Amino acid sequence: MALLLLSVLVSACGSAVPASNWPGLTVAGGTVYAITGLPQKVYMLDAETGVQKGMFMPAASAAFKGQTFWWSPVTVGEVTVGEETAFVGFASPTDKVAGLFAFNPATGQELWSVAADDLILAAPTYADGTVYFGTSSGWVYAVDTKVHTVKNGWPFQAKEAIWGSPLVIGERVYVPAMDHRLYCLNAKTGEVVWEFQAGGALAAQPSPNDGTLYQGAFDGRVYAVEAASGQQVSGFDFQAGNWIWSEVLVADGRLYVTSLDGKLYALDAATGQVQAGYPYSVGAADYIRAAPAQVDGLVVIATGSGQVVALNAQTGAKVGATWTGAQGLSILTAPVVSGERVYVLLSSGLVQTFTVVEGQLATGWSFAPPATP
Repeated sequence: MALLLLSVLVSACGSAVPASNWPGLTVAGGTVYAITGLPQKVYMLDAETGVQKGMFMPAASAAFKGQTFWWSPVTVGEVTVGEETAFVGFASPTDKVAGLFAFNPATGQELWSVAADDLILAAPTYADGTVYFGTSSGWVYAVDTKVHTVKNGWPFQAKEAIWGSPLVIGERVYVPAMDHRLYCLNAKTGEVVWEFQAGGALAAQPSPNDGTLYQGAFDGRVYAVEAASGQQVSGFDFQAGNWIWSEVLVADGRLYVTSLDGKLYALDAATGQVQAGYPYSVGAADYIRAAPAQVDGLVVIATGSGQVVALNAQTGAKVGATWTGAQGLSILTAPVVSGERVYVLLSSGLVQTFTVVEGQLATGWSFAPPATP
């Protein structure tokens, strides 16, 4: 099924980037940040009603000649007590503009920006006054949010592109890279603490659980790595039938893993053994690039053919009817859960919501970006 994604990829390694920037979706502080429209912008929606609250584009966008813009998903962090800031990666290759942009999450007003060497494809990570992000050239930046400059010792350069968000735990930053390595960096200095070599490219943020990092890879494996040492956890082994592109969902002592083989797996977190009732297959003609989500005892998956499916998390049995978007649409962005509402963003830019009603998903509000003038 990996071949199904070749239409949206230039290559699966090196400094290659997706040939089309699929939409980004974030829910924080009662606001949905959906990167959608043509050309794409950050639409700020009320999370309960879907009513548009604002919009963000860089202040200089009116002068941009290009119409193909590249965005990361939005990240929101509390930079000062009681005051949040939204961060997003933006690039206009035609105009040779690329960088991290900070904006007011209530108004969409641009606050400041820091230039980057290339496209920022994964959501930035905010922690303790610093924003960490990687670029498609393999550089990893740490930006001080008080003085709006790159911190001393940074950026760090991996051997190939960064497609996954950094994970920050304490004084360490864990960075997945397309060079098949998971890097552990000192958060203050950017120095390498350790690096773990996987058997395939790493395109998603690692998932932490009790001192272990779970990392999916393009060789179809999930790796269990000790966060302290970078050593592979003994006794854990799992192999899917195709690439694992997305984050591993850790919930209730299990790992939920999606793959381009069109299956959702539930694994024992200690051994990697597939649990009873799994895997669930969406069919040989479909694939799953997006990470799974959990809400109220359900695991929700979204597929390459635009389907949204809810399963009983424990048994793997399908619950309720499959929701399907318009023909030809795909879902590459992971569903986002906030409260008991699930948010899904289709390749067309349509935001569709679902709520849990009597143990099943029921459709809620939807938002389509305004037509291009």
